[in-house]
Amino acid sequence: MARQIKIKTGGSNAIRTGFGGLGTVANLLLGLYICGLGILGQIVGGEMFVPLVPVAPDNVAVALLSLGLFAVVASLAAVYGGKILRIPLLVWSAALCLALAAAVFRGDYRFDGIESFRTHGIMLLGSLVLLFASWVRFKTPTKRRPTY
Repeated sequence: MARQIKIKTGGSNAIRTGFGGLGTVANLLLGLYICGLGILGQIVGGEMFVPLVPVAPDNVAVALLSLGLFAVVASLAAVYGGKILRIPLLVWSAALCLALAAAVFRGDYRFDGIESFRTHGIMLLGSLVLLFASWVRFKTPTKRRPTY
């Protein structure tokens, strides 16, 4: 009788791990970009107007720097930490998605035309993808490290 050899490739788990990791890297780059905007605002020292950040124009640079640092720390914790340390990345992604979704329904936020609305829609779609990737990263089992 011939023996059948079954090879377990783990294809779907590898795809989930890759998608979650790609989302984590995207969140890290977004956090670094937001940090850069905050640092630039601190260096220039003037008032910044970012309609999605609901703070006074003279405090926007500090708020952007704080949000960016939170995103960077949450992304790095999700890469190097266990399941519990992946929660801040999920919170960051959910807050980003909710902020972009809430801007559509806020009365004081105005779009400058159809191109502005389209750009906001693309950003909202991207934040939904990042939220899904963060959820996948959260649900992906951690690799067991060898003990000696």
